Amino acid sequence: MKYLLNSAVITAPGVYEYSYISLEEAKQWLQEGNWESTIGYPETAIALSQLTGIEIPVNRKQIQMQPHDEALVFRLTKRLSEPELKGQVGISNIISNCEIGLLRRRM
Repeated sequence: MKYLLNSAVITAPGVYEYSYISLEEAKQWLQEGNWESTIGYPETAIALSQLTGIEIPVNRKQIQMQPHDEALVFRLTKRLSEPELKGQVGISNIISNCEIGLLRRRM
């Protein structure tokens, strides 16, 4: 299965690999389809949609990655100074302070 995540989380015990990917690689990964969004914040989904040109739905579903699953990770690189600002960061702030990576569960 393929997922979209807003952080590189270990969802279940196993062996994982995480690497940065370019925006172009992320677009290609998304265009291949067959992925499920677990992006829980509208701002994050909108920012990724704007960057890739692909509609990213909001979905707060919790997942457990299985062996051979992979996830495109789109996350903020700065910690919020005030947790109550979560969901109120602003699209341009997300875009200028983000990274994109690929998380794979090997075993």
